[in-house]
Amino acid sequence: MQILKKVFVMTLCACLLFSSNIATAHSGRTDHHGGHHDYKNRSGLGDYHYHHGLEPHLHPHGVCPYTSSTDKKTTTKQKSSGYNASTIKKVQNRLNKLGYHCGSPDGHCGRQTQKAIRKYQRKKGLTVNGKINKKLLRKLKIKS
Repeated sequence: MQILKKVFVMTLCACLLFSSNIATAHSGRTDHHGGHHDYKNRSGLGDYHYHHGLEPHLHPHGVCPYTSSTDKKTTTKQKSSGYNASTIKKVQNRLNKLGYHCGSPDGHCGRQTQKAIRKYQRKKGLTVNGKINKKLLRKLKIKS
């Protein structure tokens, strides 16, 4: 019985020891820009990236792809839809062509785009929530 306990404890310790090499989590310490260094490139984004409550990402040209440039306050974009900027641009283009004005297609699902989506959803009998989802994409004939 003693041997079984020792084997179990040793196996558990080995699992914990070796699983830490697989994990990609980090301490979350950031610099004054809100980003941090990732010298081992575990995220696959290079040696510096951002999180601020979202998945690891870069800030092209110093602009966060998840914040609205049209809002006076910088607000975090909702990531609940999970669609990338190119899909959002396709939705914006299609809605603009159909007469649901959502502004210039910028790949950000801001207030104006959400308002246009709600109008479209209401008109087409979809669940009105202002969010991009599979049903909306299907109705707009857009492949994500």
